[in-house]
Amino acid sequence: MQNIQQALATSLEDFSISRSERKELKPLLAAAQGDKTEQAKIRQLAFRMATKAMEEIGEVTAMDWLEGIIKLLYSNEMKVKASAYFSPGEDCLHRIRRLIGEAQRTLDICVFTITDNRIVQKLEEAMRRGVKIRVISDDMKSEDLGSDMERLEHMGIDCLYDKTSAHMHHKFAIADNCLLLTGSYNWTRAASTENNENILVSNNGKLINAFQREFETLWTALQ
Repeated sequence: MQNIQQALATSLEDFSISRSERKELKPLLAAAQGDKTEQAKIRQLAFRMATKAMEEIGEVTAMDWLEGIIKLLYSNEMKVKASAYFSPGEDCLHRIRRLIGEAQRTLDICVFTITDNRIVQKLEEAMRRGVKIRVISDDMKSEDLGSDMERLEHMGIDCLYDKTSAHMHHKFAIADNCLLLTGSYNWTRAASTENNENILVSNNGKLINAFQREFETLWTALQ
């Protein structure tokens, strides 16, 4: 909420939402999509800020700004998108690489195993762009021949591992806290060339929030 408040305050300085401010606000507000409580908090915050501005500047200008913020807050709910991909074949691989390639700020990855160098290459490129990457994987699978986890660590990517006798069997990734990729697909060559697998990609805020909470819970527990 602090990041949102700061972004709102910046845009309110000139009572207009510039392209760069819209680009900053969009992922922040999208994170509240599907969560009525969080949306209400943001809406109330914007109203309070606009009310204060009305006393200083004038009603019309402040209300125009408020209307723009409310539209941005709820715009993604009218544009919820989801798509499915299947293997064998390279559709899943290409979609994973695209997700990584389009990430601008953060990538949180929670997968059973990573052995496909074509995916690791995109992660390396993302890191060079300044994307903050975190990876959670299974401890036993990380020791398999061909595992790329050690390579990711050497690249400077933060990696944590399951510490139990059971498996960390998740396969999901979240880009910029606004796009979720999940499904049965392991990040391996066999998944694209041999196995019947699937992935689902969605911008549904409620789903993103649920998976982000699970990631944060695991990340905290494994440190």
